[in-house]
Amino acid sequence: MVTRKTGSRLLALGVAFGLAAPALAAPKTNLAATNNTIAGPGAISIGIGSSETVFSHPTGSDVCVTVVNTGKAALTVAVTGVSSASPSVPAGGSKAVCSDDTTAIDLTCGEESNCSAQWRVDEN
Repeated sequence: MVTRKTGSRLLALGVAFGLAAPALAAPKTNLAATNNTIAGPGAISIGIGSSETVFSHPTGSDVCVTVVNTGKAALTVAVTGVSSASPSVPAGGSKAVCSDDTTAIDLTCGEESNCSAQWRVDEN
Protein backbone atom coordinates (compact mmCIF):
# COMPACT_ATOMS: atom_id res chain seq x y z
CA MET A 1 0.00 0.00 0.00
CA VAL A 2 1.32 3.40 -1.00
CA THR A 3 0.62 6.15 1.52
CA ARG A 4 0.36 9.81 0.66
CA LYS A 5 3.83 10.41 2.16
CA THR A 6 5.40 7.51 0.21
CA GLY A 7 3.59 8.57 -2.96
CA SER A 8 4.95 12.10 -2.62
CA ARG A 9 8.50 10.78 -2.23
CA LEU A 10 8.13 8.55 -5.28
CA LEU A 11 6.75 11.45 -7.29
CA ALA A 12 9.63 13.69 -6.18
CA LEU A 13 12.20 11.03 -7.16
CA GLY A 14 10.51 10.49 -10.52
CA VAL A 15 10.52 14.20 -11.27
CA ALA A 16 14.15 14.54 -10.18
CA PHE A 17 15.30 11.67 -12.38
CA GLY A 18 13.08 12.76 -15.25
CA LEU A 19 14.59 16.24 -15.22
CA ALA A 20 18.13 14.96 -14.86
CA ALA A 21 17.97 12.45 -17.73
CA PRO A 22 18.08 14.96 -20.61
CA ALA A 23 21.07 16.73 -19.07
CA LEU A 24 22.99 13.45 -18.88
CA ALA A 25 22.11 12.32 -22.39
CA ALA A 26 24.66 12.66 -25.19
CA PRO A 27 23.78 14.79 -28.22
CA LYS A 28 21.71 12.80 -30.69
CA THR A 29 22.38 12.43 -34.37
CA ASN A 30 20.04 11.54 -37.20
CA LEU A 31 22.84 9.79 -39.07
CA ALA A 32 22.74 6.05 -38.49
CA ALA A 33 25.75 3.77 -38.39
CA THR A 34 26.19 1.36 -41.30
CA ASN A 35 28.17 -1.85 -41.68
CA ASN A 36 31.01 0.32 -43.05
CA THR A 37 31.03 2.96 -40.27
CA ILE A 38 34.41 3.23 -38.55
CA ALA A 39 33.90 6.54 -36.65
CA GLY A 40 30.74 8.18 -35.38
CA PRO A 41 28.05 8.93 -36.00
CA GLY A 42 28.48 11.96 -33.83
CA ALA A 43 27.19 15.43 -33.13
CA ILE A 44 29.59 18.31 -32.56
CA SER A 45 29.56 22.00 -31.66
CA ILE A 46 32.47 24.14 -32.82
CA GLY A 47 33.30 27.66 -31.70
CA ILE A 48 33.84 30.57 -34.08
CA GLY A 49 37.12 30.16 -35.97
CA SER A 50 37.85 26.81 -34.31
CA SER A 51 38.52 23.37 -35.71
CA GLU A 52 37.78 19.88 -34.38
CA THR A 53 39.32 16.61 -35.57
CA VAL A 54 36.64 13.92 -36.01
CA PHE A 55 38.91 11.24 -37.52
CA SER A 56 42.62 10.44 -37.56
CA HIS A 57 44.58 7.42 -38.75
CA PRO A 58 48.38 7.27 -38.51
CA THR A 59 48.98 5.36 -41.77
CA GLY A 60 45.90 6.39 -43.75
CA SER A 61 42.62 4.71 -44.54
CA ASP A 62 40.26 4.86 -47.55
CA VAL A 63 37.17 6.60 -46.15
CA CYS A 64 34.18 8.78 -46.88
CA VAL A 65 32.93 11.37 -44.41
CA THR A 66 29.31 12.53 -44.36
CA VAL A 67 28.59 15.89 -42.74
CA VAL A 68 25.17 17.41 -42.05
CA ASN A 69 25.43 21.08 -41.05
CA THR A 70 22.83 21.63 -38.33
CA GLY A 71 24.02 25.14 -37.51
CA LYS A 72 23.44 28.63 -38.86
CA ALA A 73 26.88 29.16 -40.41
CA ALA A 74 28.88 27.41 -43.12
CA LEU A 75 31.63 25.05 -42.04
CA THR A 76 34.55 23.47 -43.87
CA VAL A 77 35.39 19.78 -44.07
CA ALA A 78 39.18 19.40 -44.35
CA VAL A 79 40.17 15.93 -45.54
CA THR A 80 43.89 15.13 -45.50
CA GLY A 81 44.75 12.22 -47.77
CA VAL A 82 45.78 11.27 -51.32
CA SER A 83 42.95 13.37 -52.74
CA SER A 84 42.78 16.09 -50.10
CA ALA A 85 39.76 18.37 -50.22
CA SER A 86 38.25 21.20 -48.20
CA PRO A 87 34.66 21.70 -49.33
CA SER A 88 32.31 24.07 -47.57
CA VAL A 89 28.98 22.84 -46.21
CA PRO A 90 26.34 25.58 -46.08
CA ALA A 91 24.01 26.00 -43.11
CA GLY A 92 21.30 23.36 -43.35
CA GLY A 93 23.24 21.51 -46.07
CA SER A 94 25.06 18.21 -46.25
CA LYS A 95 28.08 16.84 -48.07
CA ALA A 96 29.95 13.55 -48.47
CA VAL A 97 33.68 13.57 -49.25
CA CYS A 98 35.80 10.52 -50.04
CA SER A 99 39.59 10.16 -50.09
CA ASP A 100 42.20 7.42 -50.25
CA ASP A 101 44.81 7.10 -47.51
CA THR A 102 43.04 9.63 -45.30
CA THR A 103 45.08 10.56 -42.23
CA ALA A 104 42.79 13.24 -40.77
CA ILE A 105 39.35 14.82 -41.09
CA ASP A 106 38.77 18.19 -39.46
CA LEU A 107 35.61 20.29 -39.27
CA THR A 108 36.32 24.03 -39.20
CA CYS A 109 33.88 26.77 -38.25
CA GLY A 110 33.99 30.12 -40.03
CA GLU A 111 33.99 33.55 -38.45
CA GLU A 112 30.22 34.22 -38.58
CA SER A 113 28.87 32.29 -35.59
CA ASN A 114 29.30 29.02 -33.71
CA CYS A 115 28.78 25.88 -35.80
CA SER A 116 27.14 22.54 -35.18
CA ALA A 117 27.10 19.43 -37.30
CA GLN A 118 26.43 15.73 -37.43
CA TRP A 119 29.10 13.51 -38.96
CA ARG A 120 29.94 9.91 -39.80
CA VAL A 121 33.05 8.29 -41.29
CA ASP A 122 32.66 5.13 -43.39
CA GLU A 123 35.25 2.80 -44.82
CA ASN A 124 35.36 3.23 -48.58
